[in-house]
Amino acid sequence: MVKNKNSQKPLTLSIIIPVYNEENYLSACLDSIAAQSVKPLEVIVVDNNSTDSSMRIAKRYPFVKILHESRQHQAFAQYKGFKAAKGDIIGRIDADTILPKNWCENLLSAFLSSPDILAVTGSGKPYDFTLKKTGKFILNKYYIIAYHLAGHTMMWGSNCAFRKQAWRKIKNDLVPSSDVWEDYDLAFCIGKYGKISLRNDIEVRTSFRAVHKPVWFQIKYQFRAVKTFRRHRSLPRTVLFAVVWSSLTILIPFVMIDKQIQGALNKRQKIYAR
Repeated sequence: MVKNKNSQKPLTLSIIIPVYNEENYLSACLDSIAAQSVKPLEVIVVDNNSTDSSMRIAKRYPFVKILHESRQHQAFAQYKGFKAAKGDIIGRIDADTILPKNWCENLLSAFLSSPDILAVTGSGKPYDFTLKKTGKFILNKYYIIAYHLAGHTMMWGSNCAFRKQAWRKIKNDLVPSSDVWEDYDLAFCIGKYGKISLRNDIEVRTSFRAVHKPVWFQIKYQFRAVKTFRRHRSLPRTVLFAVVWSSLTILIPFVMIDKQIQGALNKRQKIYAR
C-alpha cells in the first residue's frame, strides 16, 4: 500500500495472474512478488485448468488466493480475477513475469501522482532470449506501432494495471473470447474513458518463449491482433493496421537466429555437464 498525499486512505493493489500449466515459471514470479518493497493487498492466481504442479506451487505462498476458471483462455481467466479483485488498483501480469522489487511501489505512485490516468503499462526485458536488445526492440516497436494506429497507448498483459473505477466502467464492454488479444481488448475499452500511461519505471523481466513457436502459430496469433483491432476500429484503419503489423515478419529471421544460438548453448552446456 502507498498512502495518498491528499488522503489518509492508502491506495491498495490487487495482482491478477492467469495460470495454465506454468510450473516452470510460477515460482520465480511469486518470489518476485514476495520480495516487493510495498506489498500488494492480494495476489489472485486464476487456475485455468492446469494439469501440472502449478497449483501445488501456488499453494506454497500464503499470500496467494486461488480461483478457478473452467473456460479455457487467458481472457476468461483474467476476467474472473478482475471481478474478484478488491484493490483500488488492479494489476495484471503473466505467470512468467518477474517483477523488480519496487514494481508495486512505482505502480501505485504513478496513480497517485497522476489522478487523471485510468491505467498504466510498461515494457519488459526478455530473460530467455539470447538477443536481448533485439527482444526489447521488438517490444518497443509493438508499443509504438499500436499507439499510432489505435490512437492511444495500448496495454501489455505481462505488465499493466488500471483503476477499479475503470473496471466498473468497462466490465460490461469486455467480451472475453479466445480469438482476440485480451490485453488489447482491455486497452481499447479503457481508452474510451480515459488516459493510459506508458511508464519507464515499471519495466519487468519476462519470457519470450512464444516467439520460438512455429511460424504458423505466429501468423495465427498475430491475426488475432487484427481481429481485436477490428472490434474497436473502422475497417480502413483495421486494414492499415494489418498491413503495418504484417511488416513485423521481418523480425522472424532474428527469432530463428536466436533459436539456433540457444540450441547451440544448451548443447554445449550438456557436453560440459558430463
